[in-house]
Amino acid sequence: MEPIRAHMILAFTLALLLVGWGILLSPPFRELRASIGLPTELPGARYNPEVGAAEIISKDEEGAKFFLARVAHYYHSLFAVLLYGMLAAFSSMRRDLIGLDILNISLIGVLFTIMGALIYSYVSRTFFWHGLFISGLSILFSSGLLTLLRFKPSKTLDLALIVALALLLGGGAIGAYVGSSYISEEVAEGFERAKILARFNPDLAEGNEIWRAMTGHLHVMVALATTITFLLGVYKIGIPDRRLAKVSILLVIFGELVMAIASYSVWPFGKIAHLIITPAALILIASTLILSFIMSGYKFKESFKEPKGLLLWGLRLGNIWTWVFIALPGAIVAMSLRKPLFFNPEFRSELWDWAELSYNIGHWHIILALWGVMLLLIYLADVRSKWASASGWLSLIGMLGATAATNLYMLANPPSSYSPNPYSNIWLSTVVEPFLILMSIGIAASYVTFLMDSIK
Repeated sequence: MEPIRAHMILAFTLALLLVGWGILLSPPFRELRASIGLPTELPGARYNPEVGAAEIISKDEEGAKFFLARVAHYYHSLFAVLLYGMLAAFSSMRRDLIGLDILNISLIGVLFTIMGALIYSYVSRTFFWHGLFISGLSILFSSGLLTLLRFKPSKTLDLALIVALALLLGGGAIGAYVGSSYISEEVAEGFERAKILARFNPDLAEGNEIWRAMTGHLHVMVALATTITFLLGVYKIGIPDRRLAKVSILLVIFGELVMAIASYSVWPFGKIAHLIITPAALILIASTLILSFIMSGYKFKESFKEPKGLLLWGLRLGNIWTWVFIALPGAIVAMSLRKPLFFNPEFRSELWDWAELSYNIGHWHIILALWGVMLLLIYLADVRSKWASASGWLSLIGMLGATAATNLYMLANPPSSYSPNPYSNIWLSTVVEPFLILMSIGIAASYVTFLMDSIK
């Protein structure tokens, strides 16, 4: 098997295993966990078996801290795998830039990150495993730095990737600062307390400098990682050498810079800078949307036969969905936080506690799903098979349907006084979950198709 394709398969496999582990630990699978000998409850879990529903956060403060630590470790692992998968995908297009040395370094970093994170979170809460987790992230950071140092731009699209990667590494450095807060017990205690308070009302955490840095870090990493994935898709298909294309890429670069600066500024300036993130994101999304429609070469019907055509339409639909189901709801919520503009009372009211938490969680999961499926379509673009197009479309339709319907779960429930969430919401059970099942079938079929194509 070709070595770079082997790295792509490893990234794909690790992503599936991690997501599968997260699904297995969710409340609907308590009985399945019991049947295979896994604990049905985890320390500090939000799920309250006494009422059969989930709290905003565990009532046990130490348990709540451990829960938030588990969440951070798990999502850092998933983020690391997706970054490794992006490097492998780009290596398949630019072997002169990303060789096997960088991919091997990245793989070591990802394995250290995953092993350290999962063992620390679910097996043995000792600092050795936490140290392994940190060292893995450091190794992965170094592979990104090596890629940046080797990158010699030959066209405007290269420059957009270089700027995004440099800003992403800047966000990673802020994340390292956040992690270093645990050196001081007093600072760590304040940070953990702020994270708990933010579950109820982010305003209560604004006074904590580390929490603000974490918020900026989160925004810049997710925004730029998804942007890089989009640009890799553009790289895969190719764009016409036209003035409009170059102008669009320059707009993307401008959007990257504004988004990153707005996100970084949350650290020193707090909520004032946070308000800038929404218009900054709109600039970035608008520029990528324009760029996706400049690309041509595949009609819609061809996307059912040609995986590169599917990638093109996936990029277009993904950008449209980002506008309608991420940017627009984000703007509506932002404008309604302190005034009853679209919601009555204002969205920051205690009557919306559950809705705001659901919105924040759903918002990030939508972006994560979009990121993962777009990367999947880039992988499938090299597979000459109708099965690749079919499985890719299943994944894409499932993702688009679930992300659209998630907004109903997040925002279409009436305000009410606090009560635990029973996970029986009509939007989840009738719309979101069926689309998630469809997406899961598509991803599984895509994995098999990609694997079979690789071992021919």
